[in-house]
Amino acid sequence: MPYGYEDWPRLSLESLRLGRGLNVRSFKVRSISYDFNPTSIVITGMGGSGIVGDVVRDSLQGVNVIVHKDFNIPPWVSRDSLVVAVSYSGETLETICGALEALRRGIPVIGVTTGGRLAHELEAKGAPVVKVPKSIAPRFGLPNLLYAVLGVLSHYVTVPDVNESIEIQGEVLKSQLPIKLANFIKGYVPMIFAPIGLQAVAYRFKNDLNENAKTPAVVAIVPEADHNDIVAIMLKHPVRYIIIKGRTDDIHDYLMNTVEEVVRNYSSDVEVVELKGSSRLTQEVYGSMLLGLVSLKLAELYGIDPVRTDPINTLKDRIRNLSCPG
Repeated sequence: MPYGYEDWPRLSLESLRLGRGLNVRSFKVRSISYDFNPTSIVITGMGGSGIVGDVVRDSLQGVNVIVHKDFNIPPWVSRDSLVVAVSYSGETLETICGALEALRRGIPVIGVTTGGRLAHELEAKGAPVVKVPKSIAPRFGLPNLLYAVLGVLSHYVTVPDVNESIEIQGEVLKSQLPIKLANFIKGYVPMIFAPIGLQAVAYRFKNDLNENAKTPAVVAIVPEADHNDIVAIMLKHPVRYIIIKGRTDDIHDYLMNTVEEVVRNYSSDVEVVELKGSSRLTQEVYGSMLLGLVSLKLAELYGIDPVRTDPINTLKDRIRNLSCPG
């Protein structure tokens, strides 16, 4: 299996251990104590690192998780919050700026990274950093970052049982669905419908299609999509419809069944992806892994290198020496 997907179970366990093993509550940066009960958790990160925040937000029901994908930390984030700065490379300017700003404002910050400037800056200030194993690229390192973050957060909030989400990864590796879906999508723009409680799966799939298969994709999150996106099915477009279903709650499960019915009334180009697992975390890990493999198979069908992301590299080079805003 290419690009390290066969290592996901091992990396998940190793990264979880690293996050749990760091005694974050013992840290203190100047007057900033880490031994507290945060009223909210802000997870900041971009791209393959930023999707970690989306998965955590969907998975930790009942916990106030805010996902932030920009430079400045919002002004309403207070010292009662905990900021988790996630950057695979440790060189993501937006994440570095947000983490340093939070510390200046007296907000506790924990870094999760493989190293780089983020680790250097935070460690120099005495802030806790979890250094995770490396993968080929940030998006292939999802388990490294995700389970390290879950391990860290277990010091502050109740985290769902992770065992099922790790065990199910072996089942995904045996699936033939990636080949089927890649052939279904080839030559078309996928429009991905998903319920709001599992939206991270849809956005992760879109991002993997963009980066691995160099393919545009549209995400439509239900119920909002029922008030706009759904109307686009009335005309024939070079689109293939992917409907992601899982177990959320009765009303959203009903809405997804209804969306499928309505889409099928207009098009036969529809495939349904049923997420497996008893928890949202397991469903999101299952879906992220399965659909990531779809994007790799699609890249193979197109005969392109899934690792190359030349436009991203160009943009990063252009902003590398910029100063943080504000």
